[in-house]
Amino acid sequence: MQPLLLHAHASGPNPIKIAIALEALNIPYNVKLWEFGNDREKGVKGEVFLRINENGRVPALEDPNTGVVSWESGACMNYVRRVYDKENLLGPKGSEQDIVDFEKWEYFLLSTLGPMTGQTNWYRYVFTYLLDNQ
Repeated sequence: MQPLLLHAHASGPNPIKIAIALEALNIPYNVKLWEFGNDREKGVKGEVFLRINENGRVPALEDPNTGVVSWESGACMNYVRRVYDKENLLGPKGSEQDIVDFEKWEYFLLSTLGPMTGQTNWYRYVFTYLLDNQ
């Protein structure tokens, strides 16, 4: 199996979730770190990364074994579970209701905890930096 490529940012809250899942499933992967901003070669809003994820955010996951490129942490996680978690180690085991209950909480966390952490980082680092350097 060829290693997957996880696109991340050093302080982003979402790529670590995918790295934890890959580690738990013993899936080989490499990490490509990107910077905030629109630097053509290194920035998440730059031309190179926007070819991987037109949304310009991390995580993104490239799988050379299948040719699939996924982005958004929920989509990446679902892809990893569907393709690589054949023993269902990361998801619920049981009825359709068990699966739905798991997904309700999963998407609740993706739509609340992740975005709020991102806003916290913005105000803590970027906004503060901008204020201090006016």
